[in-house]
Amino acid sequence: MKKRVGNVRWGIASLLSLGIIVNYLDRVNISVALTPLEKELGLSNFETGLILSSFLWSYTILQLPVGAWLDRFGVRWLNRIGSVIWALATFMTGLVSGFGLIILSRILLGIGEAPVFPGASKATGYWFPIKERGLATSAFDAAAKFSSVIGAPLMAFIVAGYGWRAAFIAAGVINIVYAVIYWALYRDPSDSKALSEDEHRYIVEGARSLRRLLRPTRWRILDFCYVSQRSGA
Repeated sequence: MKKRVGNVRWGIASLLSLGIIVNYLDRVNISVALTPLEKELGLSNFETGLILSSFLWSYTILQLPVGAWLDRFGVRWLNRIGSVIWALATFMTGLVSGFGLIILSRILLGIGEAPVFPGASKATGYWFPIKERGLATSAFDAAAKFSSVIGAPLMAFIVAGYGWRAAFIAAGVINIVYAVIYWALYRDPSDSKALSEDEHRYIVEGARSLRRLLRPTRWRILDFCYVSQRSGA
């Protein structure tokens, strides 16, 4: 009979997946609110294009630096800071009254959300044995798709009933709630009081077993390369 080792790691995966859902909600709402936003602010097609692309300017540029920052500062603090930035950026989008400030808010949103997917991947390495990392990563990808499924109708309902600004305010409230939950609940395995010794051992030994399996293969490959070089000399 298989021994139960606990499911704290899947709670962490759920927490990170929720963060991805919230992230994509922020990305969906600009598309849903675009028509009334254009009308109120009198935007040209060129200005609309800049607004739609501005999120990706900062998000794309920060992908490589974010990887290095995650290695240095860890998932917990970088995503904490990011969650506050993206919540403020979402609120800002709903409150500003000009083209330039909307561009700024979208750039800030890209900065805040840049660590989310790399952070989830790094947390998977902390929290899951090798044999479960594929499933955990798939959960994050599914969360992104699910957010679009629920986010577009939800934002459309708010925009239709209360205006485009209300959609960003509502999303900002959701962001703040998530930020509080994340700050309260996310810990690395080394800091988690909820993680049992059995589950921690299960995670650690799951990574070690693959390294033990690959070690002989690695040396056989090196030996083969050495012999091949000698034969060709």
